[in-house]
Amino acid sequence: MVGFGANRRGGRLPSLVFVALLVVIAILAFNCWNASSRQALLQEEVAELQSQAKRTEVARGRLEKRNSDLMGKVDSHKKQLEQKEADYSQLSSQLQARDGQVKKCEDSKVTWRVPRCLAGWLGL
Repeated sequence: MVGFGANRRGGRLPSLVFVALLVVIAILAFNCWNASSRQALLQEEVAELQSQAKRTEVARGRLEKRNSDLMGKVDSHKKQLEQKEADYSQLSSQLQARDGQVKKCEDSKVTWRVPRCLAGWLGL
């Protein structure tokens, strides 16, 4: 009597199952290749973005230093301007005081008169 397993050949897969496995392996290999190439592109993009970030950080540092230097110059120019305005104000008040003294001197100026007897003698 022939049993249930009598028609099977030992260790062989049916051809349909074998073809299905080959298709699955091909799909997995394609997906692996696709993922690998995409990963390589993404790694290149990450490296480019990192170098761009470094350049940006260096440029930012330079700009911050320059900004700091310029702000220092602005402060120094402000101090110089304030000092010059104070000097101008002081000189202006001194000038006004001198003008006042000149006017006072001119107003209180005594006209010197030469007596007649001396005028003839001096030839005036």
